[in-house]
Amino acid sequence: ILTRSGIVGCGIYDLQTPAEFGQAIAIARGTPANPLTEPEDLFEARIVGLTPRAAAFGITVGMTGREAVELMLLAGRSASAPASTPALRVKDIDHATFVVRDLERSRRFYVDVLGLREVPRPAFSFAGLWFQAGRTQIHLILEYAASGPAGNLLPPEKRGSRSQHLAFAVEDAEAVVPVLRALDVPILSGPKPRPDGYLQTFIQDPDGHIIELCSPPKG
Repeated sequence: ILTRSGIVGCGIYDLQTPAEFGQAIAIARGTPANPLTEPEDLFEARIVGLTPRAAAFGITVGMTGREAVELMLLAGRSASAPASTPALRVKDIDHATFVVRDLERSRRFYVDVLGLREVPRPAFSFAGLWFQAGRTQIHLILEYAASGPAGNLLPPEKRGSRSQHLAFAVEDAEAVVPVLRALDVPILSGPKPRPDGYLQTFIQDPDGHIIELCSPPKG
């Protein structure tokens, strides 16, 4: 179609590179034979196809308008951009640390409830405990002047699955719920599925730190 804006095509357009990143039904300046790379060339569009790489950017089939295409183009450029050389390379997560008020109470939770194994701790000048969780350790520090305050500093109404938390992998995040309730462990939410099918149950340790228990999809 010849318009004042130039040649306008209507059809299914590939969106940026790689070509398989996604497609949109669009009315745009140009022709469907050419990738749509500039949002300014777009008049109207609806996302009709995408790959898992595009979905990871929060793009969904059915999104409409220039904003949807801009997001797809940005995602495509990011996915196809050459990787930069990192300043360093992290090998693994070594440990996570919580400050707590009562070491014995925390020991009962992490050992008797969660089933972690207590491991030897170096002779620091301050009190604490170490536990092993798979290849990662959990370090507890007894609250003192230099540690800062113990516990979760968020107000209770702000504590949930989208606030800061630590996640442990378990066999079945649903089966643990009655066990936790019998032990009077506070359950914040769950079990509930993630978009990828994993189950999540959120609890709190004795100091209010949020713990996620997650398990893979069944079957």
